[in-house]
Amino acid sequence: MSDDREQRPFGQEESEYHLVRPEQERSAYSDAYYRSAPREGGASYGYNPARYYAGGEDDGCHRGQIGVRALLALCLAAVIAAGVLGVGGLYLLSRDRQADRQAAQGGISEEIYAQVRRTQDPGGPLALSPQPEDAAPVPAEEIYADACGQVVAVSTSDGRTASAGSGFIVTADGYILTNYHVIESGYLRGLPITVSTYDGTQYTAQVTGTESESDLAVLKIQAEDLTPAVFGDDGAVAVGERVYTVGDPTGSLPYTMTRGTLSAVDRQIATEEDTSVNMFQFDAAVNRCSSGGPVYNTYGQVIGVVTAKYAATGVEGLGFAIPAADACAIANQLIAKGYVAGKAYLGLVLDNTYTPAVARYYQGAAGAYVRSVEEDSAAMAAGLQPGDVITAVDDTAVFSADDLVAAVREYSAGDKAALTVCRGGDYLTVTVTFGEAVPDDAS
Repeated sequence: MSDDREQRPFGQEESEYHLVRPEQERSAYSDAYYRSAPREGGASYGYNPARYYAGGEDDGCHRGQIGVRALLALCLAAVIAAGVLGVGGLYLLSRDRQADRQAAQGGISEEIYAQVRRTQDPGGPLALSPQPEDAAPVPAEEIYADACGQVVAVSTSDGRTASAGSGFIVTADGYILTNYHVIESGYLRGLPITVSTYDGTQYTAQVTGTESESDLAVLKIQAEDLTPAVFGDDGAVAVGERVYTVGDPTGSLPYTMTRGTLSAVDRQIATEEDTSVNMFQFDAAVNRCSSGGPVYNTYGQVIGVVTAKYAATGVEGLGFAIPAADACAIANQLIAKGYVAGKAYLGLVLDNTYTPAVARYYQGAAGAYVRSVEEDSAAMAAGLQPGDVITAVDDTAVFSADDLVAAVREYSAGDKAALTVCRGGDYLTVTVTFGEAVPDDAS
């Protein structure tokens, strides 16, 4: 397996999108009630899913179920909506407080995109185009006409249940960008992925690469002379400007256009425990199966990928998109390599049931419990053994498997770190040189 972050026994807890907030429980965000599908051998906290699905059925666009944590968060959202925090209902971080939170938490986005920038081939097929100078905005009907040649419907089905979403063409020879969670269930089960264009043509798509942490995937269809979308610089768009989306909401209303306003930038949206993705906020309508579709500026350039919405009763107009600059960087890596290069790889299978409470009960050290060590891995070279409990990475304390996962994300392949290990009641320090996480199915 490609990543120690994936090799943990899977708990059946569902994942939701959340706005990261330091002062209280996270509030539930989702695009079409996203949750991660179970993986063989453990929960995937990286970008390399095993082609296996163990239980649970899709029921349409992205599996519409909400877990206990999300339910509590929704209750909290309802209280807020009732006026506890004032008219308007939803409390969002100020820029200063958000910056403080980002510095404290260290979400995944900044490090992933830093790795991408370090290893990215500048000659990749996707690039940002400057905003036209001294040009009038394009009429919405022209943006829509162009979008119909760019946007596609993406679906998977096993004959009984189906999952659907949106995507858009990014190269003339058939590369398509979408959200990972749109294809996740079908991909893990090895089901065919179908791409449908505006004229009704259907293609069976191959998965070129996936990046689950940033929720992006690139597909490839056998087609030529397609009309790709043009990426614009999301940094050139200001809050308050008009934006448009085109997608397949509900999976039955293809090529629906919605319009709204770019509402805010730099929202940190958590997709799983201890992971967050930088997105911008907009108020154009986002519905089930809108995931993976483009967000256009007034010049018809794609400035983001529709990814999430705030999913709570009584809340409207809170959609979120991955910025074009980040999406381009990730997609270029997926097209070139099939994965994002440069991620640190340790090579451990961790026991996620070994919590601080379990450690106290057995009077053991709190940390990340090592179930097994992969052959020829960075962990084996460092001398780690089954039964070890990792309690720190350099100066970062580790109290659980999740803590180790988060700590490793801060490193790149080739970096060195000192691991504090409790072995048989004695503490020792080992030095590890991280390997590179390469998916088993990378081309």
